[in-house]
Amino acid sequence: SVDSAYRSLYTAVAVTHNFVGSPHIDKQNIGPFYGMALGDFEEGTGGIMVECSARVVAVVNTKNRLGKVDGRYPHWVAPYDASKGERYSLIYYRTTGEPEPIGPAVFEVPTCA
Repeated sequence: SVDSAYRSLYTAVAVTHNFVGSPHIDKQNIGPFYGMALGDFEEGTGGIMVECSARVVAVVNTKNRLGKVDGRYPHWVAPYDASKGERYSLIYYRTTGEPEPIGPAVFEVPTCA
């Protein structure tokens, strides 16, 4: 069955394979996103890095788990070695509806890089 509450919260999903991107802001997002990375890439790599402030960059571990990040802050995929394993990601986000106020960049105690 479909979780109707969850379905109503997220209007889109991005599916990637071995994605590498530069720092960016998701200007069309209206709230935080959930991201998960799957695959046999090395532990401790390939998470989501997010600029919490001018001096703080957090690393959110998304390997085999959901991480909640506000993509309206600069963020990118942490380095990983695709030659040592594949990395797939699922990103659930919203671009329609009532915008949420911009809150914290990350929603857990971050590991600073």
